[in-house]
Amino acid sequence: MNSLLNRMNIFKNKGVRLLGVLLLFSFLIQTVDAENHIWFSNKPPADDKRAAPSGMHGLSSIKGKRGSSSVIQWLRQGTHPLKSNYIQLSDTNNFEFYFYSPEEKETQGNFSTKGKIATLTYPSKEEGYYNGYLILKQVSNDTLYVNIAKAEMLNHSCRNGHKNVRKKIGPNAYPKTVPAEIIRKRTSSENFHYFALSGDEVEYQFLIDGEPVEGARLSFNTQTGWQKILHTDESGNSTFQILQDYFSSWQELNNRKVYDYVIFGDFTINESGNYKGEAYSYVNYTTSLADGYRPAKTMYMSMFWAFIVFMVTVIISVAGIFIYRINKNKIYKEVHFDE
Repeated sequence: MNSLLNRMNIFKNKGVRLLGVLLLFSFLIQTVDAENHIWFSNKPPADDKRAAPSGMHGLSSIKGKRGSSSVIQWLRQGTHPLKSNYIQLSDTNNFEFYFYSPEEKETQGNFSTKGKIATLTYPSKEEGYYNGYLILKQVSNDTLYVNIAKAEMLNHSCRNGHKNVRKKIGPNAYPKTVPAEIIRKRTSSENFHYFALSGDEVEYQFLIDGEPVEGARLSFNTQTGWQKILHTDESGNSTFQILQDYFSSWQELNNRKVYDYVIFGDFTINESGNYKGEAYSYVNYTTSLADGYRPAKTMYMSMFWAFIVFMVTVIISVAGIFIYRINKNKIYKEVHFDE
C-alpha cells in the first residue's frame, strides 16, 4: 500500500513538473512572438511626406498621373496601432512576399527594403480588395516561427458602378502560398462603402493551410490602448464588439475620423521538420491584420435629436412670450349694452 502511494506521489510530482514546463514553454513562445509582431500600417512615419490619405477609406496614396496613383503601406513591429516601430528588413531576413488582385490573381506589388523603412506599394485599378502578405521565418528554441503580416485594402470608385459587389468584396484566402492568416467575415449587407463603427460586432476567422483552427488566440488592439483577447471556436471564428473607447466633446466629434486597430492571431502546433538546416519540433504561426473604425452613428443621432428638442423648446418659448406680449398690449375696450 505504501509502495503504491509512493508511486502515485512520484507520478503526481512529475505531472506537476511537466505541466510547469509546458506552461513555461507556452509563455516563452508568446513572449518571443509578441516581440516579433509585424504588420502593415496605413499611417506614414512623421518624417515620410510621400503620401497622404485619399479616398473613402483613407488609404495612403502616392499621387501620380491621373489614374496611376499608387497605394503605400509601411511595415511596423509591435502591438500598438500608433506607437509600434517602423522597421526595415536586412538581407539576412528570410522573407517571402505575395500580392493578389481582387480577381484572386497574383499580380504586381512592390515590397521595398530600401532606406530606413520597408514599404509595400502597388497601383490600384481593379474594384475590390487587394491582399498583400509578407512572411518571415526563423527557428529558435526548437520552434519554427512563421510570422505573417497581411494587408487587405479596398479600392472603389462610385463612378465605376456597383455591379458584382458580393463577388468582389471577398474575403479571399491563399493557402497554397500563405500558410496562415486572419480573414474578416463579411456581413450579409456589406458593400463597397462598408466601414466598421464603434459598437459593431466584427467576426474574424483564423486559418492554417486554408482550414479553420479551434483554440487560436486572437488579440484586438485599438489606438487608445484597449485590448481584447479571445480564442476561436470550432469553426475558427471569434467575434469582437468594438468598444467606444474615445470620448470627445460634441464640438470635436467627427464621423469621418478613423480610429486604427490591429488584430493578431497565433497558434502553435506539434510538427517536426528542418528549415535551412535547423531542426524544429513545433511551428508557431502568427499573423496580423490592421484596419480602422469610425464613431457610431448613434452618437450623432443622439446629438441630432437633442438639437431638435432644444430648437422645438426655443420656438415654443419664443412663441409663448410673443403671444403673451401681444395679449398684454391689447387696447382695452369697454362695451355698454342698452337693455
